[in-house]
Amino acid sequence: MDEESLIKRIAAGEKEFFGELMLRHQDFIFNVVKNYVRFEEEARDITQDVFLKAYENIEKFRGDSKFSSWLYRIAYNLSINWSERVKGRETQLDDGFAETIPEEASAADEEFDRQLVLSRIKEIIEEIPVKYKVVIKLYYFEEKSYQEIADSLGIPINTVKIQLLRAKELVRKKIDF
Repeated sequence: MDEESLIKRIAAGEKEFFGELMLRHQDFIFNVVKNYVRFEEEARDITQDVFLKAYENIEKFRGDSKFSSWLYRIAYNLSINWSERVKGRETQLDDGFAETIPEEASAADEEFDRQLVLSRIKEIIEEIPVKYKVVIKLYYFEEKSYQEIADSLGIPINTVKIQLLRAKELVRKKIDF
């Protein structure tokens, strides 16, 4: 059964078909949530909450966008809400790196250094405000276009561009190599 027919039947009261719809999207939604929530257990809980919210509100889905986009928006909102609730409750670990005296750089050393830089950039991205973090992750890690980001987040494309610019500025300021 195609997705549109499935959604119509569920909205009409045949809720037993929701499980099939959930199976089609659970991996996608878990990966979306995992981008915003660092802990796998919480990501699984939030993923369940996304489908519960979708189940309870399926009749509100108008079909103006793809169902996956609607689910993405729910996942994004719940993930951001969770992030805001736990903000400040986490203990920050010392992320300083021990200084070493470089010898001749080998290909393995260069790869190690590149991985350190990438790791530090990812840490910095986790430290910046959520609205910037979301845009930078969608653009660079999920390779979404400005328009796709604007549609997913329900914000104007110029706002996406400005938030991405500010996010990059914040990351550059925090890089301390």
